[in-house]
Amino acid sequence: MKNSTQNMKEKVFNFFENPKGKWAIGFQIIIFLMIIVSVGIAFLEFFHHEEVKPIEPYLLFVNHIILFVFTFEYCVRLFTTTHKLQWVRRPMNIVDFVAIAPNYIELFLHVFVDSTELRVLRIIRLLRFARVLRILKLFKYSGLFKKVFRFQETILEAIFPVLMMFVGLKGLVWVLEYYHVWISNQDLGNLFAIIGFALGIILSQKIGVSYDKFLQVEEALIRLYSNLQSLAQLLNGKGKQMTKEWAKTFLSLLNDPKADNFAINTSNAKLFVNMQRIEKRPGESLVGLYTDICRDGAFCLSKKVRLTPKAYDTLLHQATMLYLVLVAAFIPGLTGMISIVTATYILYGMYNLTQDLDSILGGEFTLINLDMSELNYLVRK
Repeated sequence: MKNSTQNMKEKVFNFFENPKGKWAIGFQIIIFLMIIVSVGIAFLEFFHHEEVKPIEPYLLFVNHIILFVFTFEYCVRLFTTTHKLQWVRRPMNIVDFVAIAPNYIELFLHVFVDSTELRVLRIIRLLRFARVLRILKLFKYSGLFKKVFRFQETILEAIFPVLMMFVGLKGLVWVLEYYHVWISNQDLGNLFAIIGFALGIILSQKIGVSYDKFLQVEEALIRLYSNLQSLAQLLNGKGKQMTKEWAKTFLSLLNDPKADNFAINTSNAKLFVNMQRIEKRPGESLVGLYTDICRDGAFCLSKKVRLTPKAYDTLLHQATMLYLVLVAAFIPGLTGMISIVTATYILYGMYNLTQDLDSILGGEFTLINLDMSELNYLVRK
């Protein structure tokens, strides 16, 4: 009986502390949304008290529900933990306590103190604003925020100079609009939306084609590793050195964008000669492996240099830049600023993503690279 109770406590504790499964994750999403709503209510009550006074009872009701859920979560986690004192001392659990404590002080003041006094009213208002401390609970989701707001080694970092250029351009146009020395046409929104949608479709098609080529090369690299390993084993381990030398030459050609890919033919011939030294009359299985190695090697090296036709790529780049300039110039005000930031991030980001995919080995920003760990391992061992 004791063991079953302990197991139940562990399950409940893990439900809140280490959420896994749709129900646990769903509850964490509800907590996340409640934090945002609670902080929003606190700001409204503190900064717009008179405006929200008619709906104050409803806001208070929502706050009580949120307080109940937060208190329930805190108490259940405290009850189910095995080391309560250590648990209470943890920084995030102190934050959870601070997030709910001011609410009970506020309730205490309402019940036991004359809440009509000006001094008490000020204290209550400050305690209500203290609900903003609940936003500290969001630190529990720091992993999520790090993923969403990650900047380094992302497309956003790569296109950031271009993004700032268009934001600056839109800011200049906005100033000119303010002084009525710029043409602003409110009827161009639908036209820009259609053009942007068409550009997005074209760029997504290019991403699809580029990614398909990227996957084909990755699959060919895996086959190369497998076939080289099989060839070495079929030659009773005597072919280990010759497959290692071939892989080393292949990787050097693949990693060097200026390398003459025809140099692999010399390595292919050397591989076959070495294979004949060990096996004078190679069987069909050995010849088949050798043929597959040569074919996949040539395929990978050819895809390294055969990128999207330059004329097509230049057209896409120029069309994207022209569209962004027109958005900055002719969509007025705040709508224009939001539009230029969003369009630059999505469209120019998509274009640069295709550049990295298209060039196999990372391209201009080296954000997307082939996984060559198997072949590198073969060379090192």
